[in-house]
Amino acid sequence: MPTLKSFGLQVVGLVVALGATAPMAVAQAAGGIPRTADGRPDFHGIWSSQWLTPVERPAGVTDLNLTEAGAKLLVADILARAERNNPLDPELASPDATSLTIVRGQARSSLIIDPPDGKLPYNETGRKAARGYITGLDHPEQRMTTERCIGGVGWAPLQIRSASMLHRIVQTPQTVVLHTEAYDDLRIIPINGVRRPVAVTQPGGESIARWDGDALEIETNNLDPEFSTHGIVTVTSPTARITERLEFAGPNELVYRYTITDPAYYAQPWTAEYSMVRTSDEMYEFACHEGNYSMGGMLSGQRKVDASAPAK
Repeated sequence: MPTLKSFGLQVVGLVVALGATAPMAVAQAAGGIPRTADGRPDFHGIWSSQWLTPVERPAGVTDLNLTEAGAKLLVADILARAERNNPLDPELASPDATSLTIVRGQARSSLIIDPPDGKLPYNETGRKAARGYITGLDHPEQRMTTERCIGGVGWAPLQIRSASMLHRIVQTPQTVVLHTEAYDDLRIIPINGVRRPVAVTQPGGESIARWDGDALEIETNNLDPEFSTHGIVTVTSPTARITERLEFAGPNELVYRYTITDPAYYAQPWTAEYSMVRTSDEMYEFACHEGNYSMGGMLSGQRKVDASAPAK
């Protein structure tokens, strides 16, 4: 089995084959951010997004940006909820992180920045889809894509877990690659590419990037209906449009913002934001299938129940 280090070299080789024509030498330009040889912001490297901030603002918290004291109180509350196995978000049980996300020097109480109240603007259909993740899951195909080791946190939008939240970014003039350690999600995104026919779907949708000044904007649509409602915290319908934006706030802080426009599930578009920080940590293989004993155990247990049931 290849190591993740060798896999990373394969990724680099792949994106070079996709169209790199010049070395991606880094130049420290005006404003203090690294730039490529062609003058674009250089996002190359490994970035960490390990923190405790939930998607929605917790009850009783009104401010998006918290004081130091307010941040400590919220962290303590989140960790206490995790100890009771009743976290604010399903993916924050047994968290590795011990702080909130810091965006441009401000501790954030929620990822959502719009609507201003920090709440997901579900309509009734969206609320029902969200509830379906924790109730009424009768078949293995209804389980979360992460639980089934199919992936998901590296799809659009980049969602968060409490562990393994490292992202490798590889960049050429024609392509950007986003590789997430958790579930080994890999997105190869053409810059100024041409979309394929609507009939050609991918589990995480089709992403096309473009430069907006010093920000890289990525638009994703055409989500596979078999997977698009099997997310982590955020649910999206097959007709959703997801716009992501990557922009430096400093040489070692990368602000990630995404907007979801999905009238099928939400009463209005909504926007979330967090920061990733540059890290020297290594990425490792995420051997999800090899350790996914719970799914096999659930299925075999139900088969035993079925076999012992009285004949009808």
